[in-house]
Amino acid sequence: MGETTPGADELRMRAILKKRGVGPAAGPVEDWWEPKGTPPAEEPDEEERPAPFTPQPDYWPRPHVPEVLTRPGVRMQAAIAPGTRRLLYNASAAAAGWGLGLYQQFAHAIADCGQQTSIGGAIVLGVGATILIAHVWDRRTRHWWPGNAWVARIPLATAILAVALWAPAAP
Repeated sequence: MGETTPGADELRMRAILKKRGVGPAAGPVEDWWEPKGTPPAEEPDEEERPAPFTPQPDYWPRPHVPEVLTRPGVRMQAAIAPGTRRLLYNASAAAAGWGLGLYQQFAHAIADCGQQTSIGGAIVLGVGATILIAHVWDRRTRHWWPGNAWVARIPLATAILAVALWAPAAP
């Protein structure tokens, strides 16, 4: 086997690679982003250069236990506003009272009192019943577990709904 002479393409590729700093006979690398005529940037000493592929201290997030688990008594911030949460809590309790038939009983009692006595008597009955339920029942059940407190809120929310929807001038 004899030695072959390189072709024109191979010679051209060798020249391109040599110009780019590839191979044993390569010359100095010309950086395309640096303007011509400026001296190449000095490289830092080997001791100062960080090891390759070493993450910086603040680059990766550090896993940690959530604060709710480490400090008892700390509550997470709610996803919805407190006013919206309060509205949904009370509206759902009133809707449950409507579904259980409590609304019809309250509304009938208020309407009957309005027919038997007067509109003022019906208002006193509705507001008085609401205050009585709030004072005797609701304020004593607020500290219960949230599911039980919601069930205990149904009578008060239903009474407020019955008073709010009562229309004395309706036929």
